Amino acid sequence: MNAMIIHKTNVKNEVLDNLAMALPDIISDSLELPGGKLAILKPEQVALEFSQASPRDTGSDIKIMVFARSLILRSSNEKELANEILKKVVLLATKSGEEYSIDVRLYLMEIGAADHSLRD
Repeated sequence: MNAMIIHKTNVKNEVLDNLAMALPDIISDSLELPGGKLAILKPEQVALEFSQASPRDTGSDIKIMVFARSLILRSSNEKELANEILKKVVLLATKSGEEYSIDVRLYLMEIGAADHSLRD
């Protein structure tokens, strides 16, 4: 499980620190599903990567891209899960008293799938 946070220079360090502390819990709470080891997601399994946006970037102040394993229940609720993460991140960011535009994208991927054929 990986999450990439791309931010503009106007985003305060306090907000980024709060994201670093809270985002693993937010993601694990939102994406954990009942049943099986594949569905369990602990905060320590979430890897965060921060990077600063280019000065020419015209997008959101904070972009969060979450890359998660695709499971049937997650896939069927993809938009709702991304919206749930977004709502929690917005609440976290507004505690600083600043206003930022925030974009959350959830990418559900097949992990470990491969094709193999024997050749004579």
